[in-house]
Amino acid sequence: MSSQVLGIDALHAMRTERRRHRVADMDWFEALYRVYISAFLGGGAILFLSGLSGDKQILGSDLQNMIANTPHAVGLVASIIVFLGLRSGANGGPIAVEEPEVRHVLLAPIPHSAVLRHPAIQRLRTFAFMGAIAGATANQLLSRRVTSSGTSLVVWALWGAIAGALMAMMFVIAALLIHGLGISRWFTTALGTALVGWQVAVTFGDTNTAGPFDFIGSISRWWLYGVQLQDVVGIVVVLAFAALAVYLAGNLSLEALSRRSALVSQMKFAVTLQDIRTVVLLRRQLSQEHMRVKPWVKVPRIFRRDIIVGRGLRSMMHFPWRRIVRMKLLTMTAAAALVMAYRGTSPAIVVAGLLLFIVGLDAVEPLSQEVDQPDRTDSLPIERGLLMTKHLIVPAIAMTPFLLAGVFTAFVLEPHTSTIAYGFLVGIPAVLAGVAGASINAVKGAPDPVGGANEGLALPPEMSGMGTVLRAAFPPAISIIGCLPVIALHHSVESGGPVFGNTIRGSVGILLVLGLVAGWVRQRDAIHIWFRNAQKSAQTSKAEGK
Repeated sequence: MSSQVLGIDALHAMRTERRRHRVADMDWFEALYRVYISAFLGGGAILFLSGLSGDKQILGSDLQNMIANTPHAVGLVASIIVFLGLRSGANGGPIAVEEPEVRHVLLAPIPHSAVLRHPAIQRLRTFAFMGAIAGATANQLLSRRVTSSGTSLVVWALWGAIAGALMAMMFVIAALLIHGLGISRWFTTALGTALVGWQVAVTFGDTNTAGPFDFIGSISRWWLYGVQLQDVVGIVVVLAFAALAVYLAGNLSLEALSRRSALVSQMKFAVTLQDIRTVVLLRRQLSQEHMRVKPWVKVPRIFRRDIIVGRGLRSMMHFPWRRIVRMKLLTMTAAAALVMAYRGTSPAIVVAGLLLFIVGLDAVEPLSQEVDQPDRTDSLPIERGLLMTKHLIVPAIAMTPFLLAGVFTAFVLEPHTSTIAYGFLVGIPAVLAGVAGASINAVKGAPDPVGGANEGLALPPEMSGMGTVLRAAFPPAISIIGCLPVIALHHSVESGGPVFGNTIRGSVGILLVLGLVAGWVRQRDAIHIWFRNAQKSAQTSKAEGK
């Protein structure tokens, strides 16, 4: 028997033994509890979105437009997913094996393909499962508004699950192919841009030409026309590319795998601690994103009179091109989601709010850097609350070009003159809410002025856990709340009420809430000191009463 065969047998035996030990050491009660929590939260989210979407039926011309444009629209989402997969592969993705696998197993005298095909198949399987859940949920939400089709909910969910699984798999397939073939980053970007551009052209152009990913949207539409032969051919092609991608897994770069395994392990730990700032920094390292050495333009002297504002502007001027493009694309996608909410798909505001929160995480980079260096901040002759409040000025102003991109996107989707005015009415509080949510996330990472690292230990475990969840969910919730004026706009149009008045009242209300957020940033330290003193006074009074 050759040494290569012995090595493969040893690898299989090692993995089997590790799996056996992992199962033996598993706390089944804890595992069942995690399954219960996941099912509870997932089912609750689906029920919440189902109720939020409403029961208003899509009929007549709206139904015909939806049926005709579904392949293009879903194909556009698929093209963006493929583009992200191509970029992931160019940066060393999509799999991340453990460091011992890289250092020992991959340096052993056995083929790399025998080691790496298993994690590649695992990644395909995981993404397919997640995509199937997302696709089934999306089609289930749509089925509530197209009951005239007479199709059962199970059929809707089935076709949506197949389409979602294929879309998610294409991310992994694209990344494995690019990484396995060793294609350069510039060519990968050009290829991905061409695919997205092609799909955008057929989506928004007045043409009957099919896009490269229209078959994905057509599969999600099988509830209407049944199984189509050309779509089955598309599925076969995707599966063939999946087989090729797994076959090429042995060509993955050891250096990229080693680097990625270290960063991903750190990122998992940061996610466990709910440290979003560390996750953002590690993601930038994974994508090899670096600040520009030379600024785009030199900040004029007049804007540098205030050192805090000037520092923020100089930081913005060193943003890399890919970060600016990413922020603009995310804002445009959020604008498209808000248009969907205006048309009646209310859950789209959740998508828009989360996207704007991600944009805000990049926009508040100067503030985040200030929080990252508490010793330097405390040494400055200025109150920390005032310092952080001044750091909110530049991100709020810097969102202007992204706001314009969002209004332009809304105008393309709803080509009416009034779209521009209402786009600004809805967009201004939405983008500022994204900055506000990201600012809360950044500021809450600053040290407590009275040393509150152990304040959660005084609470019961169930209350402490609930507090942790609320602290993690509050920043993105603020960003989602900022998108609510579009709901007021939609209901005003539907009910025939004062559209402008209701929309502007909703926007002003959101701006008042954002003003409270700025006040919290300014007075955060004072609030913590007051609360701690009040807590100590209450404890002292209670002790004296005894």
